Amino acid sequence: MNNFELLQEKEDTFDLKLFFLKYLRYWYWFILALFLTLGCAFFYLQYAVPVYDISATILIKDEKKGSSAGNEILKDLDMFSGSKIVENEIEVFKSKVLAEKVIDELNLTVSYYSEGWIRDTELFKKSPVTLNYVSLKEVAYKDPLYIRLVDTQNFELLDENKSVIGKYLYTQALNNSYGRFRVFLNNPKAKNGEVIKIRFIHREEMVERFTKNIKVELINLKSTVLQLGLEDPVPEKGKSILAKLIEVYTFSSLEDKNSEATATLRFIGERLQLITGELKDVEKDVEVYKTSQGITDLSKEGNLFLEKVKENDTKLSEVDIQLKVLDGVERYLYSGQTNVAPATLMVNDPILTSFIEKLGELELQREKVSRTVQPGNPFLETINTQIANTKQAIRENVSNQKRGLIITKNGLQGNNNRFESAIRTIPRKEREFVNIQRQQNIKESLYLLLLQKREETALSYASTVTDSRIVDTPHSTPKPIKPKPMIVFLVALFLGVFIPVAIINVRELLNDSVQSRKDIEHITGMTIFGEIGQKSKEIEGSLVDIKSRSFLSEQFRSLRTNLQYINTNNHGKGTVLVFTSSTSGEGKSFVTLNLAASLASLNKKVAVLELDLRKPKLSAYLNESREFGISNYLVGNTNETDIIKTTSVSNLFLISSGPIPPNPAELLSNGRIETLINVYRETFDYVLIDCPPVGLVTDAMLLFPYADTCFYLVRHEVTKLQNLNILNDLKKSTQIKSLNVILNGVNYKNSHEYRYGYGYGYGYGKGYYIEDFKKLSFIKKLKRNLKKNKISNLFK
Repeated sequence: MNNFELLQEKEDTFDLKLFFLKYLRYWYWFILALFLTLGCAFFYLQYAVPVYDISATILIKDEKKGSSAGNEILKDLDMFSGSKIVENEIEVFKSKVLAEKVIDELNLTVSYYSEGWIRDTELFKKSPVTLNYVSLKEVAYKDPLYIRLVDTQNFELLDENKSVIGKYLYTQALNNSYGRFRVFLNNPKAKNGEVIKIRFIHREEMVERFTKNIKVELINLKSTVLQLGLEDPVPEKGKSILAKLIEVYTFSSLEDKNSEATATLRFIGERLQLITGELKDVEKDVEVYKTSQGITDLSKEGNLFLEKVKENDTKLSEVDIQLKVLDGVERYLYSGQTNVAPATLMVNDPILTSFIEKLGELELQREKVSRTVQPGNPFLETINTQIANTKQAIRENVSNQKRGLIITKNGLQGNNNRFESAIRTIPRKEREFVNIQRQQNIKESLYLLLLQKREETALSYASTVTDSRIVDTPHSTPKPIKPKPMIVFLVALFLGVFIPVAIINVRELLNDSVQSRKDIEHITGMTIFGEIGQKSKEIEGSLVDIKSRSFLSEQFRSLRTNLQYINTNNHGKGTVLVFTSSTSGEGKSFVTLNLAASLASLNKKVAVLELDLRKPKLSAYLNESREFGISNYLVGNTNETDIIKTTSVSNLFLISSGPIPPNPAELLSNGRIETLINVYRETFDYVLIDCPPVGLVTDAMLLFPYADTCFYLVRHEVTKLQNLNILNDLKKSTQIKSLNVILNGVNYKNSHEYRYGYGYGYGYGKGYYIEDFKKLSFIKKLKRNLKKNKISNLFK
């Protein structure tokens, strides 16, 4: 490490100012991106359809969660009520069955719009016409249909291109390429000439939209209050949908509850019809017998037997009814029905009643769940297992009860046999009349029993109440929930900043050339000996006026000053400096020439050797001929003194390359170059050698051992990062006494390390000093300062 490197200060690992300046130099990108993104956001808000949030709340009775409070009288009369599981009701609200009912009743498959310049407006319940279709063809679902109001009697039908299909009367049955339908006028005061746009949606597609859009959730896990919600561009439409959904759900719930009572009423009605006919026949027999036999009253003994027989027959009738009810239960169990459980009204056993009620609840639960899940669902299979177990328990209970009832029936029939034997002892006419009277009493008691049960069932049917209650009717948010202008503009603002940042970083990642001095320091670990800025186009030629106060001249003077920190220890002899680079075009000849001129301005004798024998440039820069020079010396045709040329720069001497040889490497290896350099050490204070690029040929490697210091030129935005690995290899070389890096051609305007535009040089731009700036024309001043935003400098 040389003395210059020891004087370099360590830079921070992260410089916040440089970080921001990296992006600030592309400020116009950010302005353009923000203009585009905010403009897109504005137009998006103009064209986007506002969406409102519509919600309602409903309370579900769930005995498991203690939500069964209500009128106790109605609760006692509601013999067919059952508790609900609120989680199941959530799925019921989302079921396709309810969705289809809502869509059909509100006719949601037909939408009416009023066309606007920016977007169409849906006319839910505000359309002046209504279209009721019988059937639609596929074209109706693809293309819109237009209706133009002509007057209160006629309208015109238009196709998707607004071409007239025909003129028709309202309510007239139409059959065309769209399908079969009728059009009705809702508002006779509608403006004539108004055009209504109509769109049709497949019922199945509408059901899918509905089930996806509807939201049902518990407000609180400990409560049974459900919140229903959906999003829709038309608040009134959303509220109508939710209201209709609650109405359909309530009706469906009541329909399920009344199905059992309906089945019981049907059973009792059938029995009453049969018993009524039998009772009429018996009563007619009594009347005929009394008339024919002249009997007006029974004896005391006959009445006694008749009362006992009547009591026994009543019990026997009740047993028969119980047996018939149990037979009905058995038929249901073996029939495989899955819709409605058997009635429990005529069942006296509380255990069997509880089993049947449980079976009814499970059947209804299975029916609701099957609407929302696929066959084989674990929850559905669990319900099926519970139903099978309940049916088995009912079978066993029914079998036990039937055995008991048959024993009771046999006992009652035995009592009847004894009573009949006793009746035979009374007179024949009276005995015959008692038998007829007995049949009448049996039918009457059975008839009265059925009437009583029918009234009880009818009362329960009439008093059936729903298991839900509306807490909040459907309502909409006062403002749209989306799009939200604030969020849209914030996203646009973010994108307006993010997109340029991303592009800048992607460009930086894809760029494989040196962008800053940090790239060099990171890859090689070497500090930068000096920097040379990009030559301004206003500077003619390759030789900079070293005596001027321009920025570029100052940089070469700074580079010249840094040379004193290099420890050469030449014992009074001249210093030999070698300049090389990775490839051609990195400015080594330009830097060699101008650094030599800067040293010559200190009254130092400086020699410049044009040893790039393959592509020499120094002679052309100094307008000197290279027909005679180093190549002539290397082949032995001349001596060291004869090839020295004076230049237009005082104290600066040029040793040109001479004719380009076919074998430069062999010439440099013949030993004469060492003699030449040693001679010039004795003659000159500085000997600067312009070498070929070390990354292309080996010529430079042959010259490194004769140099006190080697300068490796890296050009900003030109040198590839991978070429910096050459520097790492040169660092390891023992032939190089001192290796330093010069960063050349720095474009300060494009480099974020040097602030925006790099304001060195009195603020007048690269390559100018005050005197030169004052000589510029007003137009050139204006052009340069508009770029710098410094209008105040125009009149200096």
